[in-house]
Amino acid sequence: MTELLAYVHPVLQVLFLVIAFAALRLGLALKQHRLGQRALVQWQGVYKRHTQLGLCFILCLTGGYVLGLLSMSLLRQQAPFRSAHFFFGTMAFLVFLGVGATGWALKRGSKRAADLRDIHGFLVYLGLFVVLAVAVMGLTLLP
Repeated sequence: MTELLAYVHPVLQVLFLVIAFAALRLGLALKQHRLGQRALVQWQGVYKRHTQLGLCFILCLTGGYVLGLLSMSLLRQQAPFRSAHFFFGTMAFLVFLGVGATGWALKRGSKRAADLRDIHGFLVYLGLFVVLAVAVMGLTLLP
Protein backbone atom coordinates (compact mmCIF):
# COMPACT_ATOMS: atom_id res chain seq x y z
CA MET A 1 0.00 0.00 0.00
CA THR A 2 2.81 2.44 0.79
CA GLU A 3 4.30 1.80 -2.66
CA LEU A 4 1.00 2.84 -4.19
CA LEU A 5 0.86 5.96 -2.00
CA ALA A 6 4.30 6.93 -3.28
CA TYR A 7 2.69 7.59 -6.67
CA VAL A 8 0.18 10.14 -5.30
CA HIS A 9 2.68 13.03 -5.37
CA PRO A 10 3.85 12.52 -8.98
CA VAL A 11 0.34 11.96 -10.33
CA LEU A 12 -0.97 15.09 -8.63
CA GLN A 13 1.99 17.16 -9.81
CA VAL A 14 1.32 16.09 -13.41
CA LEU A 15 -2.33 17.12 -13.03
CA PHE A 16 -1.19 20.46 -11.62
CA LEU A 17 1.06 20.95 -14.65
CA VAL A 18 -1.98 20.50 -16.88
CA ILE A 19 -3.53 23.45 -15.01
CA ALA A 20 -0.31 25.42 -15.56
CA PHE A 21 -0.35 24.76 -19.30
CA ALA A 22 -4.02 25.79 -19.48
CA ALA A 23 -3.14 29.08 -17.74
CA LEU A 24 -0.18 29.49 -20.12
CA ARG A 25 -2.43 29.01 -23.14
CA LEU A 26 -4.80 31.70 -21.89
CA GLY A 27 -1.90 34.00 -21.05
CA LEU A 28 -0.53 33.66 -24.57
CA ALA A 29 -3.97 34.48 -26.01
CA LEU A 30 -4.06 37.60 -23.84
CA LYS A 31 -0.59 38.58 -25.05
CA GLN A 32 -1.65 38.19 -28.67
CA HIS A 33 -4.73 40.31 -27.96
CA ARG A 34 -2.64 43.02 -26.29
CA LEU A 35 -0.21 43.10 -29.22
CA GLY A 36 -3.07 43.27 -31.74
CA GLN A 37 -2.25 39.91 -33.32
CA ARG A 38 -5.51 38.26 -32.29
CA ALA A 39 -8.70 39.98 -31.25
CA LEU A 40 -10.54 38.49 -28.28
CA VAL A 41 -14.17 39.50 -28.02
CA GLN A 42 -14.42 38.56 -24.34
CA TRP A 43 -10.86 39.29 -23.23
CA GLN A 44 -12.00 40.15 -19.69
CA GLY A 45 -13.38 36.65 -19.27
CA VAL A 46 -10.14 35.15 -20.61
CA TYR A 47 -8.17 37.36 -18.21
CA LYS A 48 -10.33 36.30 -15.26
CA ARG A 49 -9.96 32.61 -16.16
CA HIS A 50 -6.19 33.03 -16.61
CA THR A 51 -5.81 34.55 -13.15
CA GLN A 52 -8.08 31.92 -11.57
CA LEU A 53 -6.12 29.06 -13.12
CA GLY A 54 -2.83 30.70 -12.16
CA LEU A 55 -3.87 31.06 -8.54
CA CYS A 56 -5.23 27.51 -8.50
CA PHE A 57 -1.92 26.24 -9.89
CA ILE A 58 0.17 28.10 -7.31
CA LEU A 59 -1.98 26.78 -4.45
CA CYS A 60 -1.92 23.23 -5.80
CA LEU A 61 1.82 23.40 -6.42
CA THR A 62 2.36 24.49 -2.83
CA GLY A 63 0.36 21.53 -1.60
CA GLY A 64 2.22 19.20 -3.94
CA TYR A 65 5.57 20.50 -2.73
CA VAL A 66 4.65 19.80 0.88
CA LEU A 67 3.21 16.41 -0.12
CA GLY A 68 6.51 15.52 -1.78
CA LEU A 69 8.45 16.34 1.38
CA LEU A 70 6.05 14.30 3.50
CA SER A 71 6.00 11.31 1.16
CA MET A 72 9.79 11.08 1.10
CA SER A 73 10.15 11.23 4.86
CA LEU A 74 7.05 9.31 5.96
CA LEU A 75 6.42 6.80 3.17
CA ARG A 76 9.91 6.19 1.84
CA GLN A 77 11.90 6.80 5.08
CA GLN A 78 14.43 8.86 3.14
CA ALA A 79 15.76 12.34 3.75
CA PRO A 80 14.02 14.54 1.17
CA PHE A 81 16.81 17.13 1.19
CA ARG A 82 19.52 14.89 -0.25
CA SER A 83 18.33 14.55 -3.84
CA ALA A 84 18.71 16.68 -6.94
CA HIS A 85 14.94 16.35 -7.32
CA PHE A 86 14.47 18.29 -4.08
CA PHE A 87 17.02 20.98 -5.00
CA PHE A 88 15.61 21.66 -8.45
CA GLY A 89 12.02 21.14 -7.26
CA THR A 90 12.59 23.87 -4.68
CA MET A 91 14.07 26.08 -7.42
CA ALA A 92 11.02 25.53 -9.64
CA PHE A 93 8.69 26.15 -6.69
CA LEU A 94 10.39 29.47 -5.93
CA VAL A 95 10.31 30.50 -9.58
CA PHE A 96 6.58 29.80 -9.72
CA LEU A 97 6.09 31.82 -6.54
CA GLY A 98 7.78 34.65 -8.46
CA VAL A 99 5.32 34.07 -11.30
CA GLY A 100 2.48 34.38 -8.83
CA ALA A 101 3.93 37.50 -7.23
CA THR A 102 4.40 39.28 -10.56
CA GLY A 103 0.94 38.18 -11.69
CA TRP A 104 -0.56 39.51 -8.47
CA ALA A 105 1.24 42.84 -8.94
CA LEU A 106 -0.07 43.04 -12.52
CA LYS A 107 -3.60 42.33 -11.34
CA ARG A 108 -3.35 45.09 -8.73
CA GLY A 109 -2.33 47.58 -11.43
CA SER A 110 1.37 48.25 -10.98
CA LYS A 111 2.94 51.36 -12.52
CA ARG A 112 5.62 49.14 -14.05
CA ALA A 113 3.17 46.84 -15.84
CA ALA A 114 5.23 46.46 -19.01
CA ASP A 115 8.33 45.36 -17.10
CA LEU A 116 6.31 43.06 -14.87
CA ARG A 117 4.63 41.42 -17.86
CA ASP A 118 8.04 40.63 -19.35
CA ILE A 119 9.32 39.23 -16.05
CA HIS A 120 6.10 37.27 -15.54
CA GLY A 121 6.41 35.64 -18.96
CA PHE A 122 10.12 34.90 -18.56
CA LEU A 123 9.59 33.28 -15.16
CA VAL A 124 6.78 31.10 -16.52
CA TYR A 125 9.03 29.64 -19.20
CA LEU A 126 11.95 29.27 -16.79
CA GLY A 127 9.72 27.50 -14.26
CA LEU A 128 8.28 25.12 -16.87
CA PHE A 129 11.76 24.29 -18.14
CA VAL A 130 13.02 23.52 -14.63
CA VAL A 131 9.90 21.59 -13.64
CA LEU A 132 10.23 19.29 -16.64
CA ALA A 133 13.78 18.49 -15.57
CA VAL A 134 12.50 17.93 -12.02
CA ALA A 135 9.97 15.43 -13.34
CA VAL A 136 12.71 13.43 -15.04
CA MET A 137 14.80 13.50 -11.84
CA GLY A 138 11.78 12.34 -9.86
CA LEU A 139 11.48 9.19 -11.96
CA THR A 140 14.59 7.83 -10.25
CA LEU A 141 12.90 8.17 -6.85
CA LEU A 142 9.84 6.08 -7.68
CA PRO A 143 9.63 2.59 -6.14
